[in-house]
Amino acid sequence: MGFAAGFSAPAAAQGAGCTGGGKISKTIAKPMKAAMEAQTARKWQEVLAKVKEAETTPGAKSGFDTYYMAEIRGYAYHNLRQDADAARELESALNSPCMPEAKKLDRYKSLVGLYSALRNYPKAIDYANRALKLSRDPDMQVALAQAYYQSGNNKEAARLMNELLEQSNRTPKEQQLLLVVAACQKVNDNNCVSRAFEKLVTYYPKPEYWSNLMQAISGAQLNDLQQLNFMRLGVHVKVLKRPDQFKEMAQLGLEEKLACESQAVLETGFTNKVFVEKRDVDVNTRLLAAAKKECATDKAALPANEASAKTATSGDALVKVGAQYLAAGDAAKAIASIQAGITKGNLSAGDPANQAQRTDEAYILLGIAQLRSNNKAEAAKAFRSVKKDPTMVRIAKLWALDAA
Repeated sequence: MGFAAGFSAPAAAQGAGCTGGGKISKTIAKPMKAAMEAQTARKWQEVLAKVKEAETTPGAKSGFDTYYMAEIRGYAYHNLRQDADAARELESALNSPCMPEAKKLDRYKSLVGLYSALRNYPKAIDYANRALKLSRDPDMQVALAQAYYQSGNNKEAARLMNELLEQSNRTPKEQQLLLVVAACQKVNDNNCVSRAFEKLVTYYPKPEYWSNLMQAISGAQLNDLQQLNFMRLGVHVKVLKRPDQFKEMAQLGLEEKLACESQAVLETGFTNKVFVEKRDVDVNTRLLAAAKKECATDKAALPANEASAKTATSGDALVKVGAQYLAAGDAAKAIASIQAGITKGNLSAGDPANQAQRTDEAYILLGIAQLRSNNKAEAAKAFRSVKKDPTMVRIAKLWALDAA
C-alpha cells in the first residue's frame, strides 16, 4: 500500500504549520496506546474504537494528534478492505502539515492503488502524476497508463506505455503489453498495435500473438515484394490460415520466378486442409499443377542459370538463383549463391524502383537459408544486415527471433 505497516512510535513531524511537536497529546495518550496495541494484535475494529475514544476525549487536539489518528484509521480501514474510508483518512493525513516530506511519495502510490480500486480514475491520475514528479517509477507509469485507459483516455495510455517500453531495459510484463494493444486499438493506431505485438512475440511467443501481429502488419499498405517476404514469415510461424493467403503467396512466388516455393506453399495448404470449399480446392489444384510443372523446369535450368549469373554485371541474378535453390530445398547452394550475389553488389539493377527492398530481401533470404542449415549465428548476422526499407527491417527482426 505504500504506507507504514505500524505506528508503534510517532515519528517527528515536518512542516511549519504542524502543532504538537511530533508527539501525541497527554490527554489522549491512553486510548491511542490502546489503539496501537490493538493494531499489533490486528484487531481492526478495536483500533477504530480506541481512535474514536481518543477523538472524543475532551480537550483541544494538536495538528499532530489529528494527523496521527487519520494515519491509524487509514491503516485499519485498509486492512478491513474498506477502501473508500481508507482513502479518505490517508488523503486527510497527506494534506496535513504534519505529513513528513519523505513519506509523501509512498502515500501518493497508496492513494493511486486505492482510487484505482474504487474506480475513481481522476483521483488516481492526479496522485500518479504527483508521484512521477518525484520519481519515474516504472510501476507507477503503468498504474497511470491503466488509469488513463480505464477513464477512456486511450491516446495518453498508449503514449505512456510506449514511452515506458522504449526506455525500460527490463522484460515487459505480458499484461502491460496487452494494455498497450488495447489502448492503441481503441485509437485506431495500427502501427502502435503491431509494435506492441512485436514485443509480445519477442517475450511471449504464443501462436495467437503471432497471428495478431501478422494481421496487424497486413493492415499496412505493402507492395508485392514486401508482401511476399511478410508471407514467408507467416508460413514459418504457422499463422497463415486462410485459403486466399496461400493462393496469394503462391501467385507472388510464380511472378518472382520461384515456382518451387509456390509449390511448397500450396502443398502445405492442402496438407493442412486449408482448402475446403470446392471452388478453393479446384482453383488451387490447378495452380499447384502449374507450379509443379514450372518448378521442374526451374530445377533443370538451375546449373545453367547459375553459370550465367556468375558472369552478370550485378549480383541480382546470383541472388535469384540462390532463392531458387532455397525454394528447391538446397540451403547450402542457396547460401553460396546469395552470398556471391551480395558480394558482387549492385542488387538494384534488376528492379531500380525497389532498390532498398531488393537489397534487404537478399539478406533476408540469406538468413532463412542459414536458419535451414541450422547456423543461427550466421542467420542472425544476415538478418541484422537488413537496414534499408523499414518494412523489411521489421520482418527481418521477427525472423531474427528464431536465430536468438
